[in-house]
Amino acid sequence: MTAYPPSEAVLDAVVRYLREDLLPQSEGASKFNMRVTINLLELIGRECRLKEASEARELARLRALLGDGDIETLREALCDAVASGTLDCASPGLVEHLRLTAIDRLAIDQPRYSAYRRAVEKTAAAAEQPGSKP
Repeated sequence: MTAYPPSEAVLDAVVRYLREDLLPQSEGASKFNMRVTINLLELIGRECRLKEASEARELARLRALLGDGDIETLREALCDAVASGTLDCASPGLVEHLRLTAIDRLAIDQPRYSAYRRAVEKTAAAAEQPGSKP
């Protein structure tokens, strides 16, 4: 039986080829479109690597806030609860859930975003201090 490389490794090789071999040869609109393509492929790679764990953490937090259910149902229930005023910023765990969910999503969508990097540093520093909250 033939062993195939993991999809993420193939994707990384394609990105490397585009960035190192084709991008330097591109000009004008083609160069711009190549950069957009590379960025999209990198986003897909991050999604492949990070989404499952991110959603597992989100689901655990949603269940702690709202009870049992699947992630889509609980996301909708959270939106409804916030819109109706059932949950607000004073509700225990809500702000922390939203902050951590945003951080996880930024890790996939915009990991170079400066506010994301500061939030990760703040969270890591708080984790090193017993009894403190990020």
